Amino acid sequence: MVALGSNGEAAHLTEAERLQWIRLVRRALPSPLRLVAGTGAESTLATIERTRAAAAERAEAALVIAPSYFRRQLTLETLRAHYHAVAEASPIPILIYNVPVHMGYDLGTEWIGQLTGHPNIAGLKDSSGDIGRLPRLRRELGPDFVLLAGAGEKMIDALDAGADGAIAALANLAPHASAGIRTAWLERRADQALQLQATIAPLGEALTGGYGVPGLKAALRLQGYDHGDPRMPLPALAASQIPALRHLLEDAKLLPRALAS
Repeated sequence: MVALGSNGEAAHLTEAERLQWIRLVRRALPSPLRLVAGTGAESTLATIERTRAAAAERAEAALVIAPSYFRRQLTLETLRAHYHAVAEASPIPILIYNVPVHMGYDLGTEWIGQLTGHPNIAGLKDSSGDIGRLPRLRRELGPDFVLLAGAGEKMIDALDAGADGAIAALANLAPHASAGIRTAWLERRADQALQLQATIAPLGEALTGGYGVPGLKAALRLQGYDHGDPRMPLPALAASQIPALRHLLEDAKLLPRALAS
């Protein structure tokens, strides 16, 4: 379970809100599940402080987005020093988070391989959308390194390419189907995995391709989970887009019949 990821609007929360959210999720999370908290910040010091604070609230791993504000000065050497300093100071394992659409740049296969190497850097979430890089990363980083994709609608492709799973926005709307895809794939029930993915993929593609956080929150509201509008400056989804979103949810069998009219 991930708290304070991109779709959790972590970038728009205060420090107090971030800690409160970790605390509330930890309290509600069933004991077999592990809690990963997003702790990345623009400075190494702030990232370390956030990571230690998350660990104090019983997060079991940290998802650390790469800094980006001064990206023209962010060389391989500076990012390696950043991640290794965080890993050295962190009481919990960390996962590198590569999300080019938000960072404004892509770490790339060459850099990712060289940013690791610290025993407390346990994995990577790669949201580049480049499934083709996963086999090489799996070979270079080894079988024990946790390799996660970021697109639920392409989970089978990612698993086939060497990923262990995914942290996906789509799982907020289709948790059972998303988990079912991975379970069916692991149990070699390929037809069932493909059927599940085909059912929810159009919705996932729409979220990734345009709806974003406004669409995700609107979809949750349609499902009966009203978490309010996005935090400003993000706008709410336009009313004119709701019918199409509703149709995608219905096609994915994610909208209860009583709410589909």
